[in-house]
Amino acid sequence: MSYNKQKTLKNILLLNLIVGIHNIINFALHGYPTALIVGVLNIGAWVMLRDLKIISVIIKNNNKN
Repeated sequence: MSYNKQKTLKNILLLNLIVGIHNIINFALHGYPTALIVGVLNIGAWVMLRDLKIISVIIKNNNKN
């Protein structure tokens, strides 16, 4: 994966984390259950993909199929 793609992916994941935190706060303030679900999924995606080594493994496995 090229350096530009890695940098772009890291920025997207950071934005995902920020949106997730915003949704968790939105749930705490207003009680919207959908905000909690979306927030948990956003933060979960950040946690699972923050290490870019995992992404290269996923891409390799995807190319084999």
